Amino acid sequence: MLLPILIAAAQPAAAPDPVVIALVAGEGDRQCLPDKSLCLDLPGSADAGEADGGLILTAPASGDAKDLPLPYSRDDGQSLGLWPYLIAVPPHGDASADARQYLMGVVVSYTTMYSGGGGNGSRLHLFRLDTTPSNTRLGGEVLDVVWDSSLMIRACFSEKDMKDRREACHDDYNFTGALSAGPAETGELPALTYRAVATAYPRTSRRSEDNSGVRLTAADLVHAKDPECSYERTLRYNPATSRYEMDRPAPECSDYTTP
Repeated sequence: MLLPILIAAAQPAAAPDPVVIALVAGEGDRQCLPDKSLCLDLPGSADAGEADGGLILTAPASGDAKDLPLPYSRDDGQSLGLWPYLIAVPPHGDASADARQYLMGVVVSYTTMYSGGGGNGSRLHLFRLDTTPSNTRLGGEVLDVVWDSSLMIRACFSEKDMKDRREACHDDYNFTGALSAGPAETGELPALTYRAVATAYPRTSRRSEDNSGVRLTAADLVHAKDPECSYERTLRYNPATSRYEMDRPAPECSDYTTP
């Protein structure tokens, strides 16, 4: 039995799988690791005359708190939200035993209104977050992807349109992104999987076409998935660009993602 044990011990250890950790509610609006060792908060709009607040990190056990600036503002209708997950980065290189690194996300949202409709959209930005017992540092952005959008466009302009469209007088276009752990690989940052789902309602609607005056059936009044803009990509970190990159280009889906 000794030889197989020695052979197994000589094999390189498998890289630990990246972990996507759901944050839990903490004191006030804080969102925390399940063990409450680290909490994050992204306060709402600053009071009039004050600068936007940044990301507030707290370590409840020690009482330490740090306000870290973010490269975004709430001007021009933008709003900021905290992605309610952290991605744990496996130890890499010469990292000290008490160091922890995560990827944390900020969702930047915006709204557009226009005659007969409107839309909103958001993008997810991931940043490095390095922590030690004595220091916490927010690093550079490593990912920027379309995250969510919802568009509504008027399609009835007469009583005939209303009748022909069975009173479905707006075309709806929706796009939703999701991020999860990718294949287990060695690397500076873990591989991730990005999934997108795009739908149109009614199912015959195309944003680039005039959909008014189209006679709809009852079967058309469903949210239909767009097979081209519903896709999955593997994201891998490229040290040369300091960014995550898709394993192949994403399709052109601005009809769903641009209000």
